[in-house]
Amino acid sequence: MTVLYFSLRYLGILYAVGRIMYLTMNWAGFVVIAILGVIMVARLRAMYQQSRRLLIFLVVVFLAVNITDGVIFAIAMKHITEEEFILSGTYLCTANFDGDSLLLYSTNWILTTILDVFALCLVVWIAAKHLRELQRPWITIGDSVTELMKIHVFYFASFVAISCLKLIYVSPTISAVC
Repeated sequence: MTVLYFSLRYLGILYAVGRIMYLTMNWAGFVVIAILGVIMVARLRAMYQQSRRLLIFLVVVFLAVNITDGVIFAIAMKHITEEEFILSGTYLCTANFDGDSLLLYSTNWILTTILDVFALCLVVWIAAKHLRELQRPWITIGDSVTELMKIHVFYFASFVAISCLKLIYVSPTISAVC
């Protein structure tokens, strides 16, 4: 009986640690995306010469998307169950998605991708406006603003590319659920 008690106790601890690790990994990804969003807002504000109106607009949009993502993510996390398999001494953890949790995850990525595309459009717009004001080719060595624009366009284009790749990855899930 003591052996059963201790084995149940330590299996429960392993289950709790596995659950905590799973939740931590998933919420860490959410926090990383939020931090990258703050960096994105700061970069856009710098490109638009510290515009207060743009800052207010971007903060409202950013908060709306992130709060919605957080709520959707919390709802999806309630419908996920984890299992731990021990196969030949190797531990394998799996997650089972119940109900519409995969569709909810896809919704998060769709909202994030829309925000990234919007940010890319703002960057391209200000870059084009700046290049028109220069009245010269944009391949110059001394113009630091032009170099900053190139870096920002690359930065936001990579955001959009990664988001689109993630949507391609989850698209069979979207079509299977709908």
